[in-house]
Amino acid sequence: MTELKAVVVDEIEEEKIAEAKAKEGKGMDWDSICAYKTFKVVRIRDRNLGFCYWGIVGCVILYVVVFAFCIEGKHQQQEPGVGTVLTKVFGKAFAGEKVFDPSDLRFPVVEPSGAFLLTRKIVMEQKRGKCVDWDSPKRCPCDEGETCVGDTKTGNDFCEVSAWCPSIGEMNANNPPAGAAVDILEGLDAITLKIMSGIAFPGIGNKFFVTGDSLGATNQFKNITVGQLLALADPPQKLDKKMLETGALIGVSFFWNCEVSGECEPNVVIKRLDSVGKGFVQKRARHSRKGAEETRKAMYLNGLRILVDSSGIGRQDSFNMAIIQIGSAIALIRVAAIVADFLMLNSIQYSKTRKDAYYRCKVQETGDYSDLQDRINLIQATKSRDETHTPIAKAVRALAPERNEGKMNASGSGVALGMGAGGRGGVGRAIIHGR
Repeated sequence: MTELKAVVVDEIEEEKIAEAKAKEGKGMDWDSICAYKTFKVVRIRDRNLGFCYWGIVGCVILYVVVFAFCIEGKHQQQEPGVGTVLTKVFGKAFAGEKVFDPSDLRFPVVEPSGAFLLTRKIVMEQKRGKCVDWDSPKRCPCDEGETCVGDTKTGNDFCEVSAWCPSIGEMNANNPPAGAAVDILEGLDAITLKIMSGIAFPGIGNKFFVTGDSLGATNQFKNITVGQLLALADPPQKLDKKMLETGALIGVSFFWNCEVSGECEPNVVIKRLDSVGKGFVQKRARHSRKGAEETRKAMYLNGLRILVDSSGIGRQDSFNMAIIQIGSAIALIRVAAIVADFLMLNSIQYSKTRKDAYYRCKVQETGDYSDLQDRINLIQATKSRDETHTPIAKAVRALAPERNEGKMNASGSGVALGMGAGGRGGVGRAIIHGR
């Protein structure tokens, strides 16, 4: 108890001690100035509440250590990366006796986000005239100057409009008009792709990560055939006759999740992005003139559009982020005490007697001071009565005997009536009215 009194001092006593020392001229009391307040801890010995409390504490610690630190890496600074990709094409494909090299297969020859590989080529000589525009055919009835014709292939009636004729488009690509040259390529499975990818995280480091550059790592995409690439897709794809005729849109995504202080390799996701059967097509045209008439060679090109991208997140350990997570864990641990206290005072499994006992341990109630203002007049009256019995008041009465004599001869509450030290009422009066 002596040690506790030296450390924990009541606030009112501290003020009195500080005032006394100031009067004695001892200067400032640094023990009082630097004193602090701390929470009172009540140790509840109940196994059920203990299981609840420590269970919640355990869950909070597991969440912070396993999920926040190990899985999510919330103690690290995170920065999105700037990725770079480059795709090259090697090999040849064939259509009968025709040979197609990368200059024929790919358009454009160099592009930053992947490659286009030709699978089917339709070439049509066209000139200006009136015909059905099969890119966006117009159904009958027609406007003035346009002719409505029936189409035997579709069984519908369309309008002949001003267009490049004979027209070739999405509506008649599978059944091109007479005179069209159609080439379906073979041997594309053996075409080799060289896909190079990398990423940098400028916000948290200067290192540039390259696929396959880590110790012991291999980059299978550095030399991969089209057939192998399609087999790695989710779900696996095959370059069959239907895909050759319609083409396809294939996405190749390199996703990096890197600790910038070490080595890193990406996760690769390959997926077909177009609706199955819709495919991918490009349209090109080469204009020329025959005498006074302008003509063009229209090309309808189906193919594999391979989209390659590189993106990801870089991580670096951060002392500030770690402190924030530890502070969050400490705050969450407080929830365990809140839940345990609630169950302690409100659970139906405890009797009222036990709840009241817990309440007395947990809660310290003060007196009711809400009506103090209403009793100020009574306090002042009591104070004035007390002042009449002070040594100063007795001295004043001794110095004025004639006044006291007058009181003794008078009637009223001031007459002793020979009843002793208690006055008119004796000791009982003193107890009721105060001394």
